[in-house]
Amino acid sequence: MRLKRLWTAALILLCCNTIKAQTADSVDVLDYDLRLDLSQEAPFGGDATLTLKLLRPCATIALRLYGTLDSAEVDGVRVEDASLAALPTAGIAAGREFTIRLWYKGRGYVEPASGNEWGGFHFDRTMSYNLGVGFSTDPHCLGRAVFPCRDNFHDKATYTLRVKTKAGWSAECGGMLQGRTVAEDGTEESVWRIAQPTPTYLVSVSQAQGYTRIHDTIASLHGDYPLTLGYQNRDSIRVRDAFAQLDSVVPQFERCFGPYRWGRIGYIATRKGSMEHVNNIALATGFMTSTEEHAQSTIAHELGHAWFGNLVTCATEADMWINEGGASFTSEVAMESVKGRAASDDYYQRNLESVIRTTHLTDGAYRPLSPMPHSHTYGSTTYNKGWMVWHSLRGYLGEERFYAALQRLMERCAYGNIDSYGLRDSLSAYTGEDLTDFFDFHVFGRGFADFYVTNTSGDGACLTNSVDLTVRQQSVGGDALMQSTRVPVTFFSETGDTAKRWFTAEGESFETVMRLPFTPAFYVLDYDKEISDAATVGEAHLTGGNTTSRINHAHIALSAGAVADVYVEHHWGSPYGERPYGAQRMAQRYWLLRGVWGKEAAVQGRFRYARNGTYTQLDHGFLPLASDVDSLALLYRSAPNSPWQLLSLTREGNATEGFLVADSLLPGEYTLAVVDSVRIGIEDAIPVEANLFPNPLKQGQALAVEVPTEAPFTVAIFDAEGRAVWRKEGVVSGQKLLPSLESGNYIVRIENKFLSLHSKLIVL
Repeated sequence: MRLKRLWTAALILLCCNTIKAQTADSVDVLDYDLRLDLSQEAPFGGDATLTLKLLRPCATIALRLYGTLDSAEVDGVRVEDASLAALPTAGIAAGREFTIRLWYKGRGYVEPASGNEWGGFHFDRTMSYNLGVGFSTDPHCLGRAVFPCRDNFHDKATYTLRVKTKAGWSAECGGMLQGRTVAEDGTEESVWRIAQPTPTYLVSVSQAQGYTRIHDTIASLHGDYPLTLGYQNRDSIRVRDAFAQLDSVVPQFERCFGPYRWGRIGYIATRKGSMEHVNNIALATGFMTSTEEHAQSTIAHELGHAWFGNLVTCATEADMWINEGGASFTSEVAMESVKGRAASDDYYQRNLESVIRTTHLTDGAYRPLSPMPHSHTYGSTTYNKGWMVWHSLRGYLGEERFYAALQRLMERCAYGNIDSYGLRDSLSAYTGEDLTDFFDFHVFGRGFADFYVTNTSGDGACLTNSVDLTVRQQSVGGDALMQSTRVPVTFFSETGDTAKRWFTAEGESFETVMRLPFTPAFYVLDYDKEISDAATVGEAHLTGGNTTSRINHAHIALSAGAVADVYVEHHWGSPYGERPYGAQRMAQRYWLLRGVWGKEAAVQGRFRYARNGTYTQLDHGFLPLASDVDSLALLYRSAPNSPWQLLSLTREGNATEGFLVADSLLPGEYTLAVVDSVRIGIEDAIPVEANLFPNPLKQGQALAVEVPTEAPFTVAIFDAEGRAVWRKEGVVSGQKLLPSLESGNYIVRIENKFLSLHSKLIVL
């Protein structure tokens, strides 16, 4: 057992304050005073005064800019032949504040088509705006598309923006508006101030022809915040409806994460996309009038960055999950504040299902969250699996401890930076819970854990108040198993009483004893949807009359002729146990149906299959496009030690996607399989495809298997009920075997990557 660390508050106070000094190499910019002349087409004119201090003595410093430098002054002294790559700082003492003034022209960089032409400073026909990061740009920060700067995630400064617009146009920028005047020629000059330390990529500059603005106030726990909504040619009623959720979302965010610290909440319509700029969130134009779920989650996500990313920022792009995963989690919190916990649980589970099914394919691999390579900084792993980790932390620590720890983090690390190790240590100190093993698996490891819970009696039912559970763990897409991390399981009595307990993961297989206040009838893993393991769960309260209950994230629909409560775990790990005779391969997922009901309930199940279509990649690797969908079958077993058996079914759908429909379901395990298309049941005759001799075989006699291949193969023998009774790998044709078999009829399966053959065997 690993010795647990002792965490101290003193250590944590350092973790957020030292990141900047460790990563910002030579210089710290304290303030930018920017004059931007956007009244002409690009290139635009710029005048930037930077207040800085050196972190160590150095002869020169470098700044970044997409544009050309006209001239420069350092501490009021003109620099001849100035270059942004080497601005002279010799003789300036470390720690002393000094200024650099730069006159430049910006060319309005937009990243190329390989980055979806997204990040950068866009100059459109009726609108100009910047989006502060580029998906393919290296480094990702794009403050340098607007002004010369130290362009990274950790160098934070304050800003004054003095913006001149085109005639008849108006500006909306980050910060608090200090003043706005319109000249005789129709150009506008406005001044904005961002008084909080902010990284360059979060500074917003925008102008448009004919901005319409809605000014309102959001009342919340720590004050009233001005709200500004800027857009073009839109129905103001629909705009107000789209942002109506903020009245409940902002107070909920403050309850969970602490005070909103940015003074004003603002959104501005852009044509290209959404970006969490301080005070002036860029929002895709279509979202400004939409109450659809995706638009609402985006509005909440970008506001959530006011805490995750803007207030406490990842130290480098390698830990972008802290920003983007955290903001994605806030969209779940927003959903709960608006529609309740049941809706937010469903929203979370739909995302978990999508992450497990597709993220490793869209991102090219199962990836750790940290360190994330540059090419996948803004991939699905960062956003969506990152969200899952924040969700799991809430369930693992409990809401009270989790949100209390987050509020302390946001307070003590406000306007600072943090990496994954610092986050782990901070949360450990604030909660008193050592999160080393949790982070090792969920953040620094890859994949998901799938838990298969039984009891030592082996019959699938808990029989006494002292429950001895056997737990098996497998990794889905990972190279390590979860260690010393707790997992919840909820027990149900026949009368509806419940009791939740947590077991601690201890490797591939382990046992744990739990005491309960009642005799349990069944149990459900992670019933309250608290951890992001490789299972999506749900329940169907069937009232009879064959009304269908669909649990889409568990890929099943259920109905019943009588009242029945069915609890479903859809596992994304491979099912345990030997394949039955005739099954060429089994799906890489399975269902556990729990509850107490009998055949008289007439429960019908519709089990989804898909190799393309709506649920792309659901059966990736199991049901390739070339396979015959008519060979798809449904397997069932009542308990872990029971053999898998084929069920009678009907099929709904087509070769791409559909359902396998089975009647009279009972509690137990279900999975899909590809079987020989000529088979109907385990007892069916099947042509002999391998030579066994002697056959019939006397007990104790050697058996030889002769097949048309020189490659080694596996021999598996099944009894008449489909149970595996003997198995040997690495057999070659003609080799003599000594299986210990009782008298009876058997099926012998011979298989390697080249063939799959079967034959009947009689033992006398």
